[in-house]
Amino acid sequence: MRGSTSRHNVKNAMSIYHAIKKAEINFLSYVPETWTKEILKLLLEDRDIESVGATGEAEAMAIAAGASLAGKRPLVLMEGSGYSSGTHVLSRLGLMHHIGWLMMSSHAGGIGEVAYYHWDIRLVGEPLLSALRIPYCVVQRVEDAETLVREAQYTVEGQKVPVAVLLPHHILWEESI
Repeated sequence: MRGSTSRHNVKNAMSIYHAIKKAEINFLSYVPETWTKEILKLLLEDRDIESVGATGEAEAMAIAAGASLAGKRPLVLMEGSGYSSGTHVLSRLGLMHHIGWLMMSSHAGGIGEVAYYHWDIRLVGEPLLSALRIPYCVVQRVEDAETLVREAQYTVEGQKVPVAVLLPHHILWEESI
């Protein structure tokens, strides 16, 4: 089955990391997860990015909101299913109080997804972001990552709202047939 022997795509992780750096992100709040592991390793090694681990996505978002208020350019790195647990933080701090931060997550359950157990995430990520009117984009081609991350960060700063960048399976994993 496709995906059963997949390995992390380290080259793409490096491209995503460089996109984050070019967007001048200087603060990271994160919840470790399997899919974004290689990106997280690169970010944690970067001495120019202050990093704080969180116990869940809502906590990571709240930490990022605080960092934003302190003048940082925060990124929340998380699993795509975490948008549901972060709904209150997104709506209260992000939308009601216009505190912006960038979010980057895995994006399971879309076209090409190989695991049936990700069906519930498909019901949460994009539909929830749409319902809350949180701007988001899906990186379909790694070559577009730099532009999409930069534009997402511009939206964070200009509109003062959280913005999400979603990373699907084919971006984070090497293809094996």
